[in-house]
Amino acid sequence: MSITGAVTLAHVAKTSNKPLEKAVIMNLLRFSDVLADLPFRNVDSLTNVAVRWTSLPTSAFRKINAGYTASIGDTEQVWESVYPAGGEFKIDRVLKKVGNTIVDPVSLQMQMHMKALAYELNDQFINGDHTSDPDTFEGLKKRVTGMPSRQSVYFAGSSSAALDPTGSAANARAFFDKFDEMFYKCNGGKVNAIYANEGIQWGIARVLRYAQISGGNFLDSTTDVFGREVMSFKGVPIIDVGLKADQSTEIITETETAGDSGLDATSIYAVSFDTVEGLSGIQLDSLEFYDPLTGGELEGTPTGMVRYEWVLGLASFGSRGIVRAQNIEGASNWT
Repeated sequence: MSITGAVTLAHVAKTSNKPLEKAVIMNLLRFSDVLADLPFRNVDSLTNVAVRWTSLPTSAFRKINAGYTASIGDTEQVWESVYPAGGEFKIDRVLKKVGNTIVDPVSLQMQMHMKALAYELNDQFINGDHTSDPDTFEGLKKRVTGMPSRQSVYFAGSSSAALDPTGSAANARAFFDKFDEMFYKCNGGKVNAIYANEGIQWGIARVLRYAQISGGNFLDSTTDVFGREVMSFKGVPIIDVGLKADQSTEIITETETAGDSGLDATSIYAVSFDTVEGLSGIQLDSLEFYDPLTGGELEGTPTGMVRYEWVLGLASFGSRGIVRAQNIEGASNWT
């Protein structure tokens, strides 16, 4: 579902006539499939409020000449905030005069910083939690805990060992049964993205082969603007959220606690982009990349500075737009 007044970073990169902005965003998207399709809409305050429906009013049939019983629905206020994220780096004036470098030092640092920012935002998108870090937005994992219990789907029972999809034909069928349950419990099947780790992303085809099921309308693949393969389930992209900034630790790990207390489980998230029931990004303005010294130098050192900042957050005002499917065994441990 499209969100009125919202745009994706991919769209901004395609339409921007500002070379620096275009280059910065393209570098950011190279390292974040998560940010590519998430719609962002502008807000004009640090904290934004919306009304969430908690219970509906009563509608009923009536007898002729009888009346209706008056009722009203209940609502609650939901607050979402934006948070500044960014960084800066210093460049010695001498480096700006050197022309025989393999890579321009400013461009190199910009690319490295965009990679770092992408990894940080990818991580917070899943794992952000005000309990451990109040300076960032809350991610999908924390948001699901505040939603109705039906938004948490278990591949195996909540007190059982994690499901091994290739352990048996019955397990393979159970895998797709639960995948479908996750899909349709996310805003009635209006799913825009499925987030997982790389093991799940390529493991779905493995389960299909094991169960001897042809891809059909289950699984397909396309390529993105960078030529990378994108897997999709029923037309919805399956996005690997990737690694943390250490470039080795999975953001969605394979060491989550399973129902039997084993540390061998992982999760999959289904998300609907929708301002009523689903998720959207919010921002004060687009990502900025600028010189805070306006061409000058730092006091005491012959260096200039480059700074970038993005004041952003997530907003999920409904109670059906995110589903976490869990207690599935990490793909590296499948039979």
